[in-house]
Amino acid sequence: MSDTHYQKKSFIYTIEEKCTGCNKCINACPVDCANQVYRSYDGELKVEVDPEYCISCGACIAACDHQARDYLDDTEQFFLDLATGSEPMTVVAAPSAQVHFPELKNLFGWLKSLGVAGIYDVSFGADIATWAYLRAREAGRLPASVIAQPCSSVVKYCLRYAPELLPALAPVHSPLICLGLYLRRTLGIKGRIAFLSPCVAKAEEIRDKNTQGTVQYNVTYAKLKDKLERERIDLSAFPPVDFDGQSAGVGHVYSRPGGLSETIRITDPEIWIRSLDAVSNVYPYLQEYHSRRQEHKPLPELVDVLNCRGGCNYGTGTRRDVARDDVDYLTNQQKKQATEEKVRYTEAGISYAPNEYFDQHLDWQDFLRVYTPIPIKNPRFTDEDLQEVYAQLHKTTPKAQNINCHACGYGTCKRFAQALKLGLNVPESCVDYDRNQLKIDPLTKLLNHGGLTETLDNLLNPYSKEASSLSLIMMDVDDFKSVNDTYGHDVGDIALITVADAIRQHIRPADFAGRWGGDEYMIILPQTGEDEATEVAARIRAAIAAARVLPDGASFTSSSGVTTAYPGDTPQKIFKRADRALYDSKKLKNKFHY
Repeated sequence: MSDTHYQKKSFIYTIEEKCTGCNKCINACPVDCANQVYRSYDGELKVEVDPEYCISCGACIAACDHQARDYLDDTEQFFLDLATGSEPMTVVAAPSAQVHFPELKNLFGWLKSLGVAGIYDVSFGADIATWAYLRAREAGRLPASVIAQPCSSVVKYCLRYAPELLPALAPVHSPLICLGLYLRRTLGIKGRIAFLSPCVAKAEEIRDKNTQGTVQYNVTYAKLKDKLERERIDLSAFPPVDFDGQSAGVGHVYSRPGGLSETIRITDPEIWIRSLDAVSNVYPYLQEYHSRRQEHKPLPELVDVLNCRGGCNYGTGTRRDVARDDVDYLTNQQKKQATEEKVRYTEAGISYAPNEYFDQHLDWQDFLRVYTPIPIKNPRFTDEDLQEVYAQLHKTTPKAQNINCHACGYGTCKRFAQALKLGLNVPESCVDYDRNQLKIDPLTKLLNHGGLTETLDNLLNPYSKEASSLSLIMMDVDDFKSVNDTYGHDVGDIALITVADAIRQHIRPADFAGRWGGDEYMIILPQTGEDEATEVAARIRAAIAAARVLPDGASFTSSSGVTTAYPGDTPQKIFKRADRALYDSKKLKNKFHY
């Protein structure tokens, strides 16, 4: 897969015909902007991935019940390039390969039959990464608290959303890149390197300019298994082949939660390490970590974090179909064997064979890396900035702005409003908006009769603080039938919309207005006395008279009636008084009475 193709879409993408717009992907995602809602050609809501914001954590893939999320990797491109034979090809396999491919050595035999020059164990790269970390720590090149960086999604999160954490990220390459650098610089291997990988996000790391183009392909287990099944390749037909190069120590435990901790504690058993896995745990903790760092509170010496629940053994590029106990059993067996072979306990302390080899043949500084932040446009809006959005959603009260029902996927109305303000979503994703739309008059976009009745009923509830300090305005268009008869119903609709616009311009965000029916309007003014309501009505009537939206610049007028709430009022009682006041105003021809 070429870099050009990847630039067209995120590594993770939506299969549109399978997407139901259920928002589970939004709910699972640790960042708010990675999922964007749009309308498909048939008008249905769909959710796509924006590569500018996605950190390839894969939480949406696991969450989607409809299999509407998939990902891109380099499997097909690798085999196409391997077939050309234009460059030598080396494969490096992640430690978790052993638990996902029971016939791993036969798989290696098949790959070598296709022309792969060598196959190496990334567990050896994990040993290098651990050693380089320890030597950097001894040399004072690390901060007091360090976040481990083998997990590409965690690194991507810090680069995009938490650049303030970059100084805390371990300045040592991941096991993959450490092995790649070792193969190229120490063993002199040429050509291209493919990573047999459990992780979608490793493609992000491979293409990061700070990994120096060390590795070229991310070949995930799931896509490789798809190929084997599609082409009906029988691995048992190929002779078993082992890893090339030196055998690893206990670096293979990196693939499970706390694995990095296990390797470090071989020679440094007292170090304080915090181990976490799973999207739901890792990213909230990183925010907590940042806060504690700012407040100079105690922090672990090492934070060992893996994006996927169950670690790399259950990575985003796997089928996640291996039992946890089977994984641990195999890992523990190999750890026991490696420990017996590589670890010695002497009077001078604990001796670990890989570290002794690295001290003699490698320079730990060759495995250091730097991080370049990735700026993104992700503004945070204030409550005041969001008022226009809340008004669009018909969320005009603090209660309505804090329903926080989770149906939109964001968990809070404010987060959804932020996404809507950024153009990442549509109002229809809000079920409260959909419910409120049933209360909206389609012509004027004000409340309809039912919406007004419900609102008035709520406000006149004896337990409501607005019940004793509320005013009501009833309005209608004078001789509206004449407007329709003279100019036509389309012009009559313009007149009705003009009245609605005038009302909107002269009421507060906390007020309510609607079309009661025909050319009649109701305006509900909480916390408003009679005199103030009278002034509001007068301003609205003046605006309507000045509009002159009829043909030839003609104008039309309106009438209004005002009343205020009494103790024990019901919607029917206050409406009758307001309606009577409107009738009297028209009868007396003074356009106003109360």
